Amino acid sequence: MSTFEVTAYCGGACCNGKWAGQTASGKTPCEGRTCAAGKQYPFGTRIQLDGIGTFVVEDRGGAISGNRIDIYMNNHNAANNFGRRRVTGRVV
Repeated sequence: MSTFEVTAYCGGACCNGKWAGQTASGKTPCEGRTCAAGKQYPFGTRIQLDGIGTFVVEDRGGAISGNRIDIYMNNHNAANNFGRRRVTGRVV
């Protein structure tokens, strides 16, 4: 069990710049499934975040390292409103 710092992002250019609509793994991002995590978590790793859900590492991010997880959301306002949370979780 670990503590993760969890944020959220959307697929638009506002959150992803020139990478909008893409993930680093080549998968199409999906709300409730896709998350970005540091390289210590290989693509395909499943991470369960207590009270939020289970996500699959399908993306990377320049500011994503250590136990920071960025979960994908379809809506920019929802991602922005999610804020920053400290959440207990585990690799499953």
